[in-house]
Parts: sequence; C-alpha cells; structure tokens
Amino acid sequence: MRTLIVTFAIVTALCAAFVFEVRRYRISIMVDRCLEQLDYTETRVRKLLSQERNPQYNYTLADLRCILTRYASFRIRLPLFDEENSEPSLTSDAEGCHAIAFAYDKDRNPVMSSRRTLQAYLKLGEDAADEGNYICEESDDIPEIKRLYDDYREFVGRKPGKNSEYSISLTMESAYVNREERTFIPAKGMILLEEMNTAKNNFFEAVTVESRSFDISIADERYEYVEFSNNGYPCVYSLFNFIGEDSEVMESAYKDVIWDGTRITEEGGIIRACRTFRLFFADEEYWICLYNIVDCNAPEVVKYDLKFVIPICLAVYLLTALICWRRIVNDKAKYAMEDYQRNLTNRLAHDIKTPLMAIGGYAENIKEVDLTEEEKNRYLDAILANVGFTDSIINRTLFLNTMEERSRKPETIDVLSVAAESLKKYGPLLDQKGITHSAEGSASVKADRTTFESIVENLISNAVKYTPEHGVIKAEIDGRRLAVTNTVKQKVDVGNLTTPFVRGEEARSNLGGSGLGLSIAERAAAMNGFTLKLSSTDEEFRAELRFR
Repeated sequence: MRTLIVTFAIVTALCAAFVFEVRRYRISIMVDRCLEQLDYTETRVRKLLSQERNPQYNYTLADLRCILTRYASFRIRLPLFDEENSEPSLTSDAEGCHAIAFAYDKDRNPVMSSRRTLQAYLKLGEDAADEGNYICEESDDIPEIKRLYDDYREFVGRKPGKNSEYSISLTMESAYVNREERTFIPAKGMILLEEMNTAKNNFFEAVTVESRSFDISIADERYEYVEFSNNGYPCVYSLFNFIGEDSEVMESAYKDVIWDGTRITEEGGIIRACRTFRLFFADEEYWICLYNIVDCNAPEVVKYDLKFVIPICLAVYLLTALICWRRIVNDKAKYAMEDYQRNLTNRLAHDIKTPLMAIGGYAENIKEVDLTEEEKNRYLDAILANVGFTDSIINRTLFLNTMEERSRKPETIDVLSVAAESLKKYGPLLDQKGITHSAEGSASVKADRTTFESIVENLISNAVKYTPEHGVIKAEIDGRRLAVTNTVKQKVDVGNLTTPFVRGEEARSNLGGSGLGLSIAERAAAMNGFTLKLSSTDEEFRAELRFR
C-alpha cells in the first residue's frame, strides 16, 4: 500500500508539472500571437484610414473614432500543440480580455479613445458627401440617452442559461443628425435582448427575452430630424450598436501607454500588449495607441486546456493503475505459488513420514527379532508396499509440480474410450468389491492426450478408491461434460478436496489415498481449458468435467 501511495503521488506530481509546462508553453505562444495581432491591427487601421482608399470621402474624427473602436479588436487562436487552424479562438469580447485604442494629436494631447459609444453608419443620400460614421455620446443632459445606455449595460450584465447565449440588437426608425460634427441622437427605435438556444440541427433559435423602445425628442438647430427608409435613402447602413470599452478599463490602460514602439508583458497569465505608431489622417498627424489585454485564465482558455489536459492526465493515471494492478496480481500469484509450493512440501513431508516410520519399524524387527521365514517375508512385503506407496506419492507430487512445464499437443480424443479404458484397468478390484460400473454416452474433445488421460484416470481411481462394497460407479458423457458419480456412505465436504494431500473427512483418509488425484485432475483440466466441479449428497459423490 505504501508503494502504491508513493507511486500515485509521483504520478500526481508529474501531471502537475505537465499542466504547468502546457500552460507556460501556451502563454509563450500566445505572447507571440499577440504581437502578430498588433501587426495585423495596425496594418488594417492604416489601410482603413488611408486617404488614398477613397479620395472623394470627407474623413472626420468621427471616422477615426469609429474605425479604431471597431477594428482594434483581436482574435487569437488558442494554441496547445501549435496545431494549424486551432479552434476555438480567444477574442476581445471574452471575460477579462479587452481591445483598447487611443488617439493623440501631434503634440501628444489626447484626442479620443475607444470608450464605449453608440455608433451608426448613415447613408443620407445616393451621393451624399456627409454619409459615413456617426456617434451618439452618452449625455446626462438628455435623460433618454442616459437611459438607453443604462438599458444596454443592464442587458450586457445578464447571464444566459446553459447551452445558450444572449444577443443585443438595436433598431432605429428615425434620428436627429448633426452632419457637420457627425453626431446623432436616436429618435425612435428599440433595443432588443434575445436568447440564442442551440437547436438540434446546430442552428440557433432566437427567443425574445425583453425589448425596450425609446422615443426621444429634442429641439436643437444643429440637428436635423431624419426618418430612415428600408428601401432607399436615407438609411442606417450596416451598423447601429454600442461599441467600445467601459471607462474603468480605459483608465487602467491609459497608465501603460508607451510612445513610438511596442511593449508586451505577462504576469499571472495576463498578457498586456501595447503598440504606438504615427498616422497621417485628414491632413493631420496623430499618434495611435493599440492596447490589448489577453487573459489566459479566461473560461474559454481553461475549458480548451482541460479538453486536452484532463484526458492525458486520466490516461496516465489509468496506465499507472493498470501497471500497479498487474504488479499486484503478479506479486499475489508469486506469493500464492510460493505458499502453494511450501504447503505442498510440508504436506509431502508429513505424508511420507508415516510409511517411512513403518519401513523403519519393520526393518528393525527383521534385524533384532528372531523371526520365522514366513514372518520375515510378511515384513518384507509390508516394507515393499510402503516403499511403493511413498514412491507413488513422490511421483504424483512431481507430476503435479511440473505439469505446467510439460509440452502439450492438442488432438481430438474420444472421451468414452478413455473412460472405458480406465474402468477396465480397475476391473479385478471392482469385481472383488462387487461394484457395478458403466460408461455411457459419446463426445469428442480437443485436448492434450497425456493430461486428459490423467484427468479421467484420477477421477475413476478416486471413485474406485472411495466407493464402498456393492456400490455403483457411473461415467456419463455428452457433448458438454464427463460426469463420474459413485456411491458414498456419507456426504463429503468438497470444499478443499482439490488441495494437495486433502482427503476430505476421516472416513476417506483411512483408505490409503494420497490426496493428490483430484488436485492433479483440476490442474490438468485448467491447462486444457476445462473446469472441474465437485458435489456430494448423503448417497452420491459427483465429479463433473465441463468441456465448455
């Protein structure tokens, strides 16, 4: 038990080390991929804000803010063994992950940030020069706008049920638009919270959880009231939603901003990647800072890691358990064999002690006492009988002990002929005791002839030895078994009869048997894939050799 505990303690330590190394490897790879993501985001932002992309378009700071807010996001593949196209990915929307952007003027004064705002892309006419990105700032001066922001935060804070997720969408029928400043105030519309449940076909089914409408009226000459069309102009094109990060996240990130370069740090599984570069936009020079926070402890990452780590650790534990189990089984078998051989030796020594004492006594009488020739011959016959009995015990013990080492050659054997031959061998003794005997039925088995004949021989000899005068012995054969039954004077305890040198009750121990016959029969049966079952009643003893 102590060895087992130590083994599993070592395996647990190794699994813990494996988990630690996997985590360290994953974090190092994700640091590299954060740098790749910064390169990609910078290239994309430069391209989207390039004046050459659309020389006719009148770019404003609203465009800069919208593009930075939308496209500063990240999607990083979750590596474990750096496999290609690994899924899922960790995004800037995950818990603990953030994608932040700041813009500064050429004098490094803050101009704007990706703080959360309500944004829309408005097409106000077929060739309207003032179409594009518009922003609705949160304002305490207009309570309805404040309430709309609060409703969105409330919906975001709600947790969906298992196997589902929430989706927040907004619709806008009309708005107040400030074309010069590229700002707007939604007039009429709705914010909708839907629960997306996974359907049987792996598609999502949307169920409305709650909807809240808004109806805002203002009187401001800077804003023009515009009703949107579903087919034509003006219209809300492609986007109307809250985008960006909370103010608290922006404040914490602002302290880590660096100028003109890249910095990436990792502490406690939290990766902070910052990239600042210069950009010429709308004929002005700006400093753009991209700041990503990647939480390697996010639920998505942990779930992904456990998907691989747990099966590997379980496999290691299972393999260790199998090895330990095999060793325990082998040790038990080894100890059992040692106990068996020790008991066999002890029983052999005990059983041959009696005939040896008899031999010694007879020899002393012959040497020291004046005997007639007839008495000497009687003592000599007794000595020879005990020598033969002792030799029989030793030979049968050696046969039992070396049985598994013998080579076996399976062949088809007629069971009836073997049983009949064994009964025939004991014919004179059976006739002398007046025992009725028979062998009936037919069957063929595939087995090693030597060991199979030893099974039948020992079952028949056991029956002959312990059947009282005028009893009955039957050998009944069919395709599934050979059953040898014999008459007994009393019920026999069959519990330990297959143990070497065990003869059962006292009545059987006085009949001169060695107690090895049934042991040899059981061992030989197992070697050939058979089973030996013993049973007894008050009148009959039954030894059944089952072929299948």
